[in-house]
Amino acid sequence: MDKHLLALASTFLIGSAVYGQTSGIVKGKVVDANNNPLSSVTVSIGDKTVRTDHKGHFRLQGINQNAIIRFTYLGYQATSVDYVFSSTSREVVMKPVVLVGNEQAIDEVEVFGERNKKPKGLEMITRMPLKPSDQIQSISVISNKVIQDQGILTLTDAVRNIPGVTLFGSYGGVKESLSTRGFRGVPVLKNGVRMDSQFQTASGVVDMQGVESIQMIKGSAAVTQGVITDLGNAGGVINVVTKTPNFTNSGEVGVRVGSWGQFRPTFDFQTVLDKKETVAFRMDGAYERNDSFRKGLSANRVYLNPSLAWKPTERTTITLEGDYFNDNRTPVNSAVNLNPSQSINALYVIPNNKFLGMNSDNVNTEMKSFMGQINHELSDRWSIRASIATSSYQVDNLTTSATLIEDKEEKFNTFSRKMSKSLRDDKNKTFQFDLIGKDLYTGKVKHLVQAGVDYRIADATTTSFGTKLSLLDSKVPCQSLIRQL
Repeated sequence: MDKHLLALASTFLIGSAVYGQTSGIVKGKVVDANNNPLSSVTVSIGDKTVRTDHKGHFRLQGINQNAIIRFTYLGYQATSVDYVFSSTSREVVMKPVVLVGNEQAIDEVEVFGERNKKPKGLEMITRMPLKPSDQIQSISVISNKVIQDQGILTLTDAVRNIPGVTLFGSYGGVKESLSTRGFRGVPVLKNGVRMDSQFQTASGVVDMQGVESIQMIKGSAAVTQGVITDLGNAGGVINVVTKTPNFTNSGEVGVRVGSWGQFRPTFDFQTVLDKKETVAFRMDGAYERNDSFRKGLSANRVYLNPSLAWKPTERTTITLEGDYFNDNRTPVNSAVNLNPSQSINALYVIPNNKFLGMNSDNVNTEMKSFMGQINHELSDRWSIRASIATSSYQVDNLTTSATLIEDKEEKFNTFSRKMSKSLRDDKNKTFQFDLIGKDLYTGKVKHLVQAGVDYRIADATTTSFGTKLSLLDSKVPCQSLIRQL
């Protein structure tokens, strides 16, 4: 028995030795044109395949004949190297294999984000040229890619991508006042500037066709943005960054058709105006009209956003931008409080086929703004940023609402229809200046410093008119009112 085992072991050892003498090992390294190692490159000989490690190294074994070694990697040209087998040299170390990039290797690439890159316009609310990963504040960014993919048309729909942000009130569907962290009236800025003086910031109305991204600083860090007159500034601040030229030649036209008669054509084109690529122009625009699931409601809107960018020197960029927004829509309330004392909510949701207003009800919102901004690098470490903005926010509001008639005996729940008209003329001017220093050292400690000043003038005038029309011919109980509704 022992003799048979000894013979079997001897045969195995002899076979292994013969295989080791006739089977080769190939080692090597794969790099790019800049001599940087490439990981996960596919290296193959026949049916044998391995991948390079994080240092670009590979190892193939069991090669006992002449062969062709193939190297393939996404985004690079496939490369082949001839391998000559030698029975006298069991291990062969190849020279580094260089792969050449191939930009035509794939037809299309979708980029959803770039690591270590600062979103466009972020410094307008942080006031510091830092990437989100370097910020001490909690910052959320909704990119134009998300806005397009989700078909977002309102600011409320956009901020649903930010946890904890909700719509506090729409004021009859004509404005958007947002809430977060228990605070209502979150300030809404456009390119870092307030467009109105309303402390609830309910006039944060914008057309998404002209939006590059939406950014939000959460928490009390928003106080540093100089909007401490708002109710919700301690909860955060929202910044709407508009589209400006990217010094490319491109354009697109789109049409959106939806339920309830929605029709929305849009356009966006930009072009470089000179051969040196120092001046560029961009124009965005949209028109929209639609009805509603409620009978008698309609809306229409016109939006234009022209902008011009100029680079007089390599260190200087000047951007001029205009913005025009005109919106007409029927305001509507969806519920009535049927509690006689009105101290406790007894909300009755008005049926979809009912509307308590009149055909003349309409809210016209017109917003016009102009902004000029200059960014100039004084040196490699110091730069300045200055901007001036003027805006006009005008509202013509003609609405009808149902209000409770005072009844001391509280025997009846009687409502009257009230027609009111209000006008608002809100003008704002803002000047901002920032001095920024980067890569400044105190010993081995590197600093980034910023010093700035904001100056703002707000001038708002409101005018109100009112009258009452009878809603019911006689006093009727709540149930009768419900039946009539």
